[in-house]
Amino acid sequence: MIYFSLLFFFILGTAIGSFLNVVAYRSIHGGSVLFGSSRCPACKHKLAAKDLVPIVSFILLSGKCRYCKKKISLQYPIVELATGILFVFTFLYWSNTLDPIPYTAYDFIHLIFLLFVVSVLIVLFVTDVRDGLLPNSVVLTAVTIVATYKLLLVVVGLSQFSVLFTDLLTALVVAGIFFAIVALSGEKAMGGGDVKLAFLIGLAVGWPAVTVALFTSFLTGAIVAVMLILIGRKRFGESVPFGPFLSLGALIALFWGREIIDLYLRALTT
Repeated sequence: MIYFSLLFFFILGTAIGSFLNVVAYRSIHGGSVLFGSSRCPACKHKLAAKDLVPIVSFILLSGKCRYCKKKISLQYPIVELATGILFVFTFLYWSNTLDPIPYTAYDFIHLIFLLFVVSVLIVLFVTDVRDGLLPNSVVLTAVTIVATYKLLLVVVGLSQFSVLFTDLLTALVVAGIFFAIVALSGEKAMGGGDVKLAFLIGLAVGWPAVTVALFTSFLTGAIVAVMLILIGRKRFGESVPFGPFLSLGALIALFWGREIIDLYLRALTT
């Protein structure tokens, strides 16, 4: 049964990953993410269903458009594969946090919430790496959905108002810190999109896990920036998109935030 579940979530993840590629492209370049046919970015030819099978189509087509023979960006199979792997991991994390079955309706709703947050972070990772942008249409929609989810938990008695208040306060404080950085640096260190993403992360992962997200994002961002300078890809003072590091930090905090904090606190007391 577990192997069937893993296979199901991997296939589901690759299919969602294909959709996330569409979201990442159309949220920047325009077009509905729910309607409209997929087309080759180069020749604009409408793609058939056989051209859109996640990962498989890329392999069978040798990484080229069936119609114009232009190379297909590696972004597409990479995002599909990464989403499949992350969906499997999310399912394993979710199932390990539950009591033995039977599961409740809330358990499955929480799984959907986790998969949604993971999907949003993937989209924002891609758009910031590729275009240097964190589209409002994605970030603000995600903020609305996450806030609604947490509010509904309070309404139905599955969470306390104090938890919601703490998450909102955490989001505001984190966004305020990033706003101060943007204001003081003149958007040289990061941009306004990072402020909104920071708010989303603070709201989604809450306190104290958000500290892990911030520490991880600043640490990995600094390491990558230094490496890019050393290999000549960036000059000192040039900006590096920070959204991917925030997304990575948020993923780590979402799954391991409290465990990392517990390990740190235990290390301090030994």
